[in-house]
Amino acid sequence: MKMLRFKKLLMIGVFVWLVGWALVACGETAVSTPIPATETPTIPPTLATQLPDLEIGGYRVTYDDCPWGGPGTVAVSIDNFGVGDAGPFEVTINNGTTNLDGLGALGEAEAAVSFESGPVGSINAEVDSAQQVVETDETNNTYMIMFTPPPPCATPTP
Repeated sequence: MKMLRFKKLLMIGVFVWLVGWALVACGETAVSTPIPATETPTIPPTLATQLPDLEIGGYRVTYDDCPWGGPGTVAVSIDNFGVGDAGPFEVTINNGTTNLDGLGALGEAEAAVSFESGPVGSINAEVDSAQQVVETDETNNTYMIMFTPPPPCATPTP
């Protein structure tokens, strides 16, 4: 088996040599392009490993009056799952905006906006809505949940 493989390789080598010799003998010049030597690149720490990654982790709805209806506040918790600190950024919650001064690496904060009347039936929030912070993942900045709110508070009869 080894002898058969050796013969095949020898025949291929002789054939390639003959073709090259025939090209030179017929006046053709064989052109070869040198292949650059490969060097093992030194990989510096990438920027991506030093960036923040902001994400909304949950929400809370609080009403000022009765358990539901009327004015209140919608708050979202924000996590920085990256290893870099995030500078100032804007958070949009149900068309209201608020600004945070920043969030440290692996930190957690809360952003809240007020509303005039309820009940609130959905939360649509986006962290870094003004694109102020460069992050490792910009696709995880939105949060949306729809739910059935309780009926509005009963109006007291006079």
